[in-house]
Amino acid sequence: MSKETLIDIFWQRVKNQPEAPAIMRKVDEAYRQVIWREHGRIVELIAGGLLNLGVSSGETVAIMSQTRVEWGWEDIAILSCGAITVPIYPTLAQAEVNYLLNHSDAVGIIVENQAQLVKVLSAPTLPPKLRFITLIEGELDRTHDKLRLLSFADILADGEVYLKAHPEVLPKRIEELDPKQIATIVYTSGTTGIPKGAMLLHSNLYAVCKAIDETGPFLDNDLMLSFLPLSHVFERISGHFYPIYRGITVAYAESIDHVPQNMVEVKPTVMIGVPRFFEKAYQRIQLEIRHLPKAQQYLIRWALSLGKRAFKYRRTFNGNNSIVNHIYDTELRVADRLVFSKIRRRFGGRLRCMVSGAAPLSDEVQAFFEIIGLPIVEGYGLTETAAPAFCNKPGDNHFGTVGTALPGVQVKLAEDGEIMLKGPTIFAGYYKNEEATQEAFRDGWFCTGDIGEIDSQGFLKIKDRKKDIIITAGGKHIAPQFLENLFKGDPLIGHVLIYGDRRKFISALITLNKDHAVSFAKANGISYTDYAELSRNRLIGERISRTVDEKNSILANFERIKKFTILPEDFTIENNELTPTLKVKRKTIIEKYKQVLDGFYPPEDIEIENGSTQKLTTK
Repeated sequence: MSKETLIDIFWQRVKNQPEAPAIMRKVDEAYRQVIWREHGRIVELIAGGLLNLGVSSGETVAIMSQTRVEWGWEDIAILSCGAITVPIYPTLAQAEVNYLLNHSDAVGIIVENQAQLVKVLSAPTLPPKLRFITLIEGELDRTHDKLRLLSFADILADGEVYLKAHPEVLPKRIEELDPKQIATIVYTSGTTGIPKGAMLLHSNLYAVCKAIDETGPFLDNDLMLSFLPLSHVFERISGHFYPIYRGITVAYAESIDHVPQNMVEVKPTVMIGVPRFFEKAYQRIQLEIRHLPKAQQYLIRWALSLGKRAFKYRRTFNGNNSIVNHIYDTELRVADRLVFSKIRRRFGGRLRCMVSGAAPLSDEVQAFFEIIGLPIVEGYGLTETAAPAFCNKPGDNHFGTVGTALPGVQVKLAEDGEIMLKGPTIFAGYYKNEEATQEAFRDGWFCTGDIGEIDSQGFLKIKDRKKDIIITAGGKHIAPQFLENLFKGDPLIGHVLIYGDRRKFISALITLNKDHAVSFAKANGISYTDYAELSRNRLIGERISRTVDEKNSILANFERIKKFTILPEDFTIENNELTPTLKVKRKTIIEKYKQVLDGFYPPEDIEIENGSTQKLTTK
């Protein structure tokens, strides 16, 4: 290959394996395959439509849509034109969307539906460089005096006409692509302030896919289910670009709510997820077990107990005792036939491996899936590293770590433990923000802002975000994510946010897992009218208090949660409390509940040195 870009690889696959399956999409209630020849033709027509709109090499075009097949088509078409893709989360508010379109100098935006179209057009002032908007779903029922509005069908039709009249333009654009060109500007999720646009080059995207291929657990006949936001670099690399690099098939889920059904329909072999997805799946399974007849519950709990013992033994002794291993293997085969295989069928029955990223994964949740035969390997990366920089492997999966560095990635720790990286996957800087770019690098090393430890085998353990570290009034350093992670396996708890910077002690905001809270209420004869009333219930409060006390028992005194409250609603993306990958927006939540948090620390309070937690109730 003369050049190393994913666009070259895409068009080579269209040419060299035209009849092989590329993607799967649901049409008329059934999944159908789209072969590479069809795949390429649709991308070609969209690219022709963009060229007809005057999109030049180096110009930026935004995409604002949920994950769907059209997202991928539009992305490859934009890149094939030599233009730059700017992903925008469809959950963002109108003002944020307008800011990103302005800042990125977007000349066009592809929106999913009428609601997103209105979001763009309702801005007080339209971005000055915006020339066109394309609507993926539905028909256009309006015109605009300053913008050209087109439907998806319009783009395809215009593209066909343009390509016939100008057959040489698109091939020339593809041929002229330079690996050092900017491929995409991906804006950070905004958990720490104003979003910054990370510029990723074509060479960054190629390098990370090459590194994944050299270390990942993927096979040529794999089938991946894509459901995470393609606006996030993790899914875009792992579930969009890498399958192009490797040539594996991707099936697009109908929506996040349809993932359980779609897994059974397409039977994926590998899957990419975020911790919250696996936690909710684990909690759902635990809840369903509680509703089974007693005899079935006993059988399942026997199998899980056996699996936990075997898992603990093998982690402790590395399976050195062949006799004990043989006994466990024999018993586990029975447990697998009677219990574990039935649970795996809920995930399609063919899953070989799942990859988790974007946030820490609970040991309890990871161990459960390992026991039932669905191993989850954890990885680590940032928008600025083009997604994964570290990852575990199924055959060498070190729990509590995010694995070893991918090939080509150099790593070192600063004096304060901050993880610093170099390599071909590191971004080119922040768009129109030289000050932030300079702050992000130190002597050529990218400063991740994460605190970590590296063991003797090169496995990285993430301790916390540098900016999130809590320093109590007593000078103790506490990593909030570590404490929050302790609660992720509890089925009654939705989220925990730890607080206490410059305070005498640690406090927490806790939300309920609504499904389990409803089940708990039924089992305990609790009457209620809404979720908020459940959050104030005495029995639920006592149950949460016992859980907090249990977690506190394994912590140093200065780490213990001394006061908490159960909030009357869960954190959501819609309320701007979670990122689209379900990470907590710590700053936003603290500002929203500042009055509640301040109430934990009245002037007359004296730090509780010993004893139980105290539950406070929000009014």
